[in-house]
Amino acid sequence: MENNEIKTKKVETFRIPIEKLFPKFEEHLNIKNNRRILVSGKFGIGKTYFLNEFFKNKKDKYECYHLFPINYQISANDDIIEFLKYDILVEIIKKNEDIFTKKDYNNFFDLQRLLYIWGQNNFRKIFDTGISLIPKLGRPFREISGLIKNFWEFKKRVEKGQKGSIEEFFNKINEKRVAETDYLSEIIKQKIKEQKGRKESILILDDLDRIDPEHIFRVLNVFSAHFDLESKKELPNKFGFDKVIIVADFPNLESIFHHKYGQDTDSSGYFNKFFSVEIFQFKNEKLIQETIDQLISKFKVEDENLKEAMGPRRFLRIILEDILKKALELTGKEKPNMWQLLKGVRFPLPAFNPGNYKKGFIYREEKEILQFIKISIRALISIFDGLDSNFISVLKKIKENLKKEREKEHSYKLFSFYLLKEVNNLEEKNSTGRKTSIIWKQYIIKIDLEEQKIEDIILEKNNDTSLNSANLFYDLLIEYINQGLHNKEIRFF
Repeated sequence: MENNEIKTKKVETFRIPIEKLFPKFEEHLNIKNNRRILVSGKFGIGKTYFLNEFFKNKKDKYECYHLFPINYQISANDDIIEFLKYDILVEIIKKNEDIFTKKDYNNFFDLQRLLYIWGQNNFRKIFDTGISLIPKLGRPFREISGLIKNFWEFKKRVEKGQKGSIEEFFNKINEKRVAETDYLSEIIKQKIKEQKGRKESILILDDLDRIDPEHIFRVLNVFSAHFDLESKKELPNKFGFDKVIIVADFPNLESIFHHKYGQDTDSSGYFNKFFSVEIFQFKNEKLIQETIDQLISKFKVEDENLKEAMGPRRFLRIILEDILKKALELTGKEKPNMWQLLKGVRFPLPAFNPGNYKKGFIYREEKEILQFIKISIRALISIFDGLDSNFISVLKKIKENLKKEREKEHSYKLFSFYLLKEVNNLEEKNSTGRKTSIIWKQYIIKIDLEEQKIEDIILEKNNDTSLNSANLFYDLLIEYINQGLHNKEIRFF
């Protein structure tokens, strides 16, 4: 499950104010006849946390059943819909542990008789096909113990010959001419209706794009739109839910579809059956960007000397904020998810361990800045899964996506000067003279060696010079990592 709230040792929390997104989602839910909803967003971006918080705050309006088929232990011969049925039963009992013991025949039958019917007087079949499914749901035992207890109590009653009410149940079924093909589905439908009262019943099927493709399309087909051939009216959702919410990364679903059925197959026509109006695109990037400063302030820093350097407007903080904020503007695999962003909050990243920063050893701005560049690179590599290549890919995408930011030009030039000295052996090549011009790749860089600064940057074939400083900074960062300089010790003498 995704989680946007992490507790530290000091019982501090980092929390994104997702309530700001509630009105937009509720507006989408309230669209007339919007019975099937597809919530799309990149894995790890916080969809599950958002939905949990939304429906937690709307308990008076919605009765929500939130399921995670990814947890099911399904073999090749199992039908995922059977697992969903039992998972829904567990959820119903969690909401109301007495609901299956009331002898209310207008709402059909309790769970004990349900399992008896399922096995049709054959206890072994009940055990094999009913109870044996429960441990495969991937749920804690406390959530299913009530289900098993109810079954054993009923078994005892059956063995004593108390079967008369079961015949009455079959008569009730025949009288109502139930359309469902199995009794379990009909009972689930009735109990959901009973449980919701005046509220709307919601079924959420989460992480659907993370299960086996065969099971994905089985679930989608069962919960797709169906129409009565005579009236040409849309039929209710499976199990009678007022709304069914499918949660997945839609591009993933499309990719899986084309892999299974071929690139030329019409995916749009297929997927349109699974949402009533339009896909709800879950986007929380702006909220995360607004809280990046707070997130970085929660990073676990083991080196006491580094804590000061992580303060607002300090060099280390400036580098981390700039790269993380720009990375959130990306699309595709380079865009960080919440699991990645929260690594520094959950764990002490190796870059922040004691000994990585030499404070006051011999103070020189150059050595300070190079240390902060090195530490920030190592921290960001950890955030982006610990691979240099992954982080370089992120930096390249950021560079392609750069926008005008005049206020950061000074910082870019400052960092770039010391990076250039490292990647280009600047001091060795320019041992004499104060001002000089360096040609590095497609750049002509005018520098002042005495003042230790870059005066001007000319980028060939670039009419918009406002981006030159940012372009140079990101190109130098990429080269710095490619040369492995972030892993080398900084020489202080």
